[in-house]
Amino acid sequence: MAEFDREAFAQRDRGAASRRTLIRKQELVKSYKEKLDRSNGFVVFFNFQGIDAYPFTLLRLDIKDLKGEIVVVKNTLAYRAFSDTPLSDHRDIFIGPTALLYAYEDPVAVTKKLVDFLKETFDKEWEGKLKGGLLDYKYITPEQIKELASLPSKDELIAKLMGVLMAPVTQLAMTLKAVPQKLVLVLKAIEEEKSKGGK
Repeated sequence: MAEFDREAFAQRDRGAASRRTLIRKQELVKSYKEKLDRSNGFVVFFNFQGIDAYPFTLLRLDIKDLKGEIVVVKNTLAYRAFSDTPLSDHRDIFIGPTALLYAYEDPVAVTKKLVDFLKETFDKEWEGKLKGGLLDYKYITPEQIKELASLPSKDELIAKLMGVLMAPVTQLAMTLKAVPQKLVLVLKAIEEEKSKGGK
């Protein structure tokens, strides 16, 4: 009788652990979907195999500073999370070690940071690390991810725009500053001419 009770107790424990695992998996799937919504339909899938823990941690911190996030995922859970997106038609994305890159502000800046990191870490083999992703909930290829990384970031665009907007203002200020100087020089020349004429 004691043996049977021990077995029943162990079975109950296994059942509870199984339920906890199932709940945890559901929470993860939900969190991947929420992160996608928070990033306005932007995510990049990449293979993180071969990246040491310390550089990977630094990359995550850099991405966090840029208002983004990197999440390492199980492919089965990621597939469930993205099954209602165009990624479901690209099952090869869900093979091998997978990490997700989200951008909560500027997709270009975080993509550029990831691509620069992959180039530095893997040299010529870096391109094979990009798997694909979504931009505005539409599928993007690894090639399109590279193109995205080559665009100017939001901050760079703002700086260029400010330069364009400030150029006429700066020119006007220089012109206005030059007017009194020229006037003073003209008046001085007139004064000198008068004084010569007076002699």
